[in-house]
Amino acid sequence: MAASPLQKVGRIMMRLMARVMPSCRDISRLVSEAMDHRLPLHQRAMIRLHLSMCALCRRYERQLHLLRQAGVRYADPRENQVIPPLSAAARERLKTSLKQSRS
Repeated sequence: MAASPLQKVGRIMMRLMARVMPSCRDISRLVSEAMDHRLPLHQRAMIRLHLSMCALCRRYERQLHLLRQAGVRYADPRENQVIPPLSAAARERLKTSLKQSRS
């Protein structure tokens, strides 16, 4: 069965896009860079075009955003202490003990 003219044009366009479009590896690097600083317009457009066609790269971008949000949320050590702070009495006992051991 012969392909319709529209199907032929579609295949030609896909081959052309494959040659012009950056690879998933390039896009993943650019997506990561875009999180750190603003990219030039042509690179942002390249990313958006690629993401509109590539589900795996869209997933990667979402995962990076989730990781960044988690990192920001848990970055403040004062808010995320695993060990509770020492009581004033315990701190004083430690100070006294250290002074005695130095003597």
